[in-house]
Amino acid sequence: MIEMKSVEFLILFLLSNSLAGAIRSRRFFYENQEDHCAGGLCAGIASYPVKVNGESTDFYAEFDVPGIPRNVRGTTQFIYFNIFFPNSEPSGIMNQFVPQLMAGNPLCKSSGVPLYKPIWEEHDTWVFGSQYFFEIRNGSSGKEIPHAATGELFPTRKGEVLWTHFVLDEDWVWTLKMGVIGDKERTSVLKVFQPYMGLLPEDETKSWSEATYNKCDVNSCWELYGIKDRNNYPSTGSTYHMRISVKEENAINWVTNWTENEKPTCPGHPYSSISESHSPLKQDIIWNISYRDTRRKSSYSINYFR
Repeated sequence: MIEMKSVEFLILFLLSNSLAGAIRSRRFFYENQEDHCAGGLCAGIASYPVKVNGESTDFYAEFDVPGIPRNVRGTTQFIYFNIFFPNSEPSGIMNQFVPQLMAGNPLCKSSGVPLYKPIWEEHDTWVFGSQYFFEIRNGSSGKEIPHAATGELFPTRKGEVLWTHFVLDEDWVWTLKMGVIGDKERTSVLKVFQPYMGLLPEDETKSWSEATYNKCDVNSCWELYGIKDRNNYPSTGSTYHMRISVKEENAINWVTNWTENEKPTCPGHPYSSISESHSPLKQDIIWNISYRDTRRKSSYSINYFR
């Protein structure tokens, strides 16, 4: 595992691109290179309240780990279920909770306190971990500086089922968790006590209880960079089961028109189908990703009450 040198980081940062709605989370710009294609795909987005009548909304998902790409070198692969919040103007931007499955050359670790500098590593096999990714705009230069807080990193393999859970407690502290169904020892936990890990002035933002953060967007993505053909994609598909739930009936007006809001164009890319169902207390979204050469069944039973 090799930490990227500062020069490499600078190149990536200068090439960075932040899309509206914060769908893209880390700073690679492959899609806009003249001779390149779009590698990733996403399902969503829905915008939901974080609390309704004092009760926290529950955000949870499971998906099975796909096969590692036949050729992972030269790519960066982030596979996840995430929620993200509005910016804190004027300094805070890119406010994303994104526990994820990773391979290639991902941003997967952090320097921790006090500056939460992001760290990239090379991984030829799958790893996963909790992550809070955010950016802060420098007041004098106007540059957007990336930061990350991360939980412990764990290995995983094809066929294991990963779960992701976001919980806001009564003290307005978020806990991000990602783990393996059937193995409690591999659980990556990250507590986020303040927006932007307290790096912004308190007169701008200091607590998740602020009205700005009582709304979040939710979706799932295969965020893939450096993809050239089928050999760079995960070798098999995956099925997501996302569940958003509340404690009071009809507390949320469910968004029912979930679509593939970002589509891949690289040769050999996967395809997906999305289905949605809901009740007064919960919404379930199934996102089934497969390849034409290896079709998958779309049925999937969530193991939420494990």
